[in-house]
Amino acid sequence: MIGAFNEEFFAAVEEGRDPAREAVAHANGDALMMGLGSTMFEKRLFAHPLLFDEAEFLELGRASSALLSAQLKIIQHLLATRSKESVLDLFQMPRRLAPFIHWDNLQHGDATVGRMDIVPTRDGYFFCEFNIFPGVGGGEAYEGTELYLDALGYPQAGRAGSALRDLAGLYTAECRKRDLRRVVILDSTAHGQMGYPRQELLKRYLEAANPGLTVELLDEARYPKAWLSRGEGEKTLVHRMFTHEEVTDDFAFVEKLWASGAVLTNGFEPELRMSKRFLALLWEPAYQALFSAEEVAAIRKHLPHAFSLSEDTLASALRDKDELVFKWDGGATYGGSGVLMGGDWPADVLEQKLRESGLDRWICQRGVEAETVALRAVGDATPVEYRLVLGLYSYGGKPNGFLVRGSRSSKVVNISSGGKLGWAFVVSEAGRRDFIRHARSQRASP
Repeated sequence: MIGAFNEEFFAAVEEGRDPAREAVAHANGDALMMGLGSTMFEKRLFAHPLLFDEAEFLELGRASSALLSAQLKIIQHLLATRSKESVLDLFQMPRRLAPFIHWDNLQHGDATVGRMDIVPTRDGYFFCEFNIFPGVGGGEAYEGTELYLDALGYPQAGRAGSALRDLAGLYTAECRKRDLRRVVILDSTAHGQMGYPRQELLKRYLEAANPGLTVELLDEARYPKAWLSRGEGEKTLVHRMFTHEEVTDDFAFVEKLWASGAVLTNGFEPELRMSKRFLALLWEPAYQALFSAEEVAAIRKHLPHAFSLSEDTLASALRDKDELVFKWDGGATYGGSGVLMGGDWPADVLEQKLRESGLDRWICQRGVEAETVALRAVGDATPVEYRLVLGLYSYGGKPNGFLVRGSRSSKVVNISSGGKLGWAFVVSEAGRRDFIRHARSQRASP
C-alpha cells in the first residue's frame, strides 16, 4: 500500500532535509502556480513527492481500463434500447445538450480524457469518481513537484512524464491527421474566475510539439469571429475547459462553434460519463451479462458497492447510513460538492437533506476509510497525518501518474475545501531505492 511503500522514503527525506535548499525548491513550485494565476493551488503543495509501486500502478491501470470499458457497454446498451433524450434524462442532463454531443464517442474509448479518483486504504485501492472530462484539473501538480526534484538533483531515470504532455501528444496526433492550423484551449468567463490554473503548460507542450501551429487560450468573449466561419472552423481543434453548467449564454456561442465545423475533441458527452449514476449501474444485476470476466473482477475488487436511492431503498440506507457515502447525481458536480458522509448526520436531518434534492438524484456507496499518511505540506514544521485521494490520469487509454490530494480534517478530500496537493511518481523497487539514497544525501550535499 502507498503508506508502507513510502515509509522509508519519507524517513530519508526528514533525515537528509536541508531547510535552506528545500525552501529554494519550494519557491520554484510556488512561482509556477502564481505564474499560472492559480489562486486555488498557490501554497497548497506538499513539501515532497510520494512514490507509487510500479506493480500496483499497472494493476490499477488495468482496472481503470476495465471499469471504463464496462461503463461504455452500459451506455451502448442504453442507446440501443432507449431514445437519446431518455438517456439524458436518466443521467440528469438537459435535453438541450443532445445536438452538442458526439454520440459516436460513446461507442469506443479512443477519445477518453480524464482522471479516475481512487481512495487508497490499508485493504486496497477503491475507485470513487469517474472524472471523464477534457479539462479535468491538477496536472500542474506534476510540474510543481518536478521543479522541486530538479532543484534538489533527484535522479530523473524512471520518472513518468507529465500528464499534460501526454494530452498534448494526443492532440498533436489529431492535428497532424487532419492537417489543422490551430488549437484553441477554450475556457468560459464563468469557469475562468474560479481560481484554477491557466493552461499555459498545455499550450507550451503543444507549441513545442507542433512548430508553426497557433495555440491560443481563449474564452467565449475573446474568440475571434473569423474563426467561427466554416472554412476557419474546420482548421481549428478545440479543447474545452468548462462544463455545460458553466455556460451562461444559453449555448449561443456553443451553437456557433458547433456550426463552424471546429474539431471539438469532446462535445458534452463527458458530462454524461462523469455521472455518479454509473457507480450504481455498474453493480446492477441487469447489466452484469454485458461485462467480460475481467470487467466483473475489476468492479468487485476496486469499486465499492453502490445503489440508487429511492423510496424502496431509503429505510435501509438510513439504517446503514454510518457505512455509506451519499453522492448527488444532479449534475456534473466536482470540487467535493454534492457529497454527504452518512455518519456525519442524524438520520432525520439526513433524510430531510436527501428529500430536498429529490431522492432519485442520490447514489449510495459503501464508504471506505482512506489511509492516512504522515507527510509534510509546505509550511508544516513536521510530518502530520493526511487522508489521501489519488487521481489516475488517462488520456486515450494511456494511464499516467497520480495527482495526490490530502486533507488533515475532512473525509471529503478536495483542494477547493482546503486540501493540499502533490504528485506520486511511479517507480520500480530499484527506483525507490535511488530516491531513498538521494534523499538521505541532501544534508551532506554542497
